[in-house]
Amino acid sequence: MNQLQLPAQHDRRAFTLIELLVVIALIGILIGILLPAIGGARIAARAQATRNMLSQIASASAAFETDNRRAPGYFSAREMALQSNTGTGGAPGRGLTAMENVLLDLCGKDAIVVGTVPTSKIPANYLNDVGPAASTDVNSEVHVEPTLIGTGKSNYFTPGKKNLVSFEADGTANASRAGMKFTGRTDNLQLPDLVDYEGQPVLAWQLDESCKLPIDQGTGKTSFVSVDSGPVGATPARFYWGSNAGILLSKAQGKLALDTTYDSSVSDRGSTSLLSYNMGGVGPVNYTNKGSLATLLALVGNPGTPNATPDPKTANFDQILPASPRGRIIFHAPGQDGVFLSQKQGSRFFNGTDKSVYYGIGIKDTGGNFYSDATDSGGTKSTSINFLDRFDDIVIAN
Repeated sequence: MNQLQLPAQHDRRAFTLIELLVVIALIGILIGILLPAIGGARIAARAQATRNMLSQIASASAAFETDNRRAPGYFSAREMALQSNTGTGGAPGRGLTAMENVLLDLCGKDAIVVGTVPTSKIPANYLNDVGPAASTDVNSEVHVEPTLIGTGKSNYFTPGKKNLVSFEADGTANASRAGMKFTGRTDNLQLPDLVDYEGQPVLAWQLDESCKLPIDQGTGKTSFVSVDSGPVGATPARFYWGSNAGILLSKAQGKLALDTTYDSSVSDRGSTSLLSYNMGGVGPVNYTNKGSLATLLALVGNPGTPNATPDPKTANFDQILPASPRGRIIFHAPGQDGVFLSQKQGSRFFNGTDKSVYYGIGIKDTGGNFYSDATDSGGTKSTSINFLDRFDDIVIAN
């Protein structure tokens, strides 16, 4: 008699609690390892994208200069530095930024109307009397349609839509642009600024090529940097802090709404910029190499090419001046932390309580010693350093 054979039974055992806990722990460890790596890769990718964008606008500026025999900037560097635009004593002026000015030339040709706006262009879409100073002639008044900036077919520079941002202004430092609100439109739209891939504003530092004063003005003064060009432009310099006062005075900068201004009541809140107006507790004075102007001088000066006077061999590191600029236009993004030359990253260059980064720090250390070339076994060959290598800021010069 045939007997029915039943299939063999196999033991089926579930995971024990300990095994499940081990698996969960391993997954947690893997996540802990991978997330920082992924986050770091994203940060690096955004930094590289910003660097590429700054290289593109620098190339566009060079092309504009070739075609027009001048650097881009609808208004001159000296006009941008008028006290009406920069403000005085740390209070905002009109606050038109150097980047807004550069963009008008590079990608705003179709957005500008000088004089009366024809009805065919819909006057209500335009901002009126745009500029560093109020117009005194209606026939020369500049009107700008902000939504047309970056849209023309013959632009030198075409930024991504996410990289053009209009910052609100209400005449105070509490707005994202510290300056007056240009009127004319029924909405709050203002001129767009260029922002990096972190959503923070990008600065443009424009060389005033009309300044022919000697770089060394004696007694610690220099014509290389200044706060402004005075009420009527009679005090020229090569670079002006005030051309970016609309951003640097703001207490709500960019997507992160950062307040990078100096606060004497705290040592460093982590977001303080060495370019803030009253860095170290003292407001900047035209032609001086102190405070925020000293740091600006280090930024815009060509590293490794000191001026003949004061003599770099005998001068203190905080007295050395540059002989030439880093570029005609210098584009400056704040980097991952969103702060332009942060106090936190720059503290290694401070000399005691002096919270400035001097141009001469690229030539000598704070003890007055020249840097030695690492390839020179005898240690007698001097070299220079680029202080920007110690910051996460991204700087591209044209």
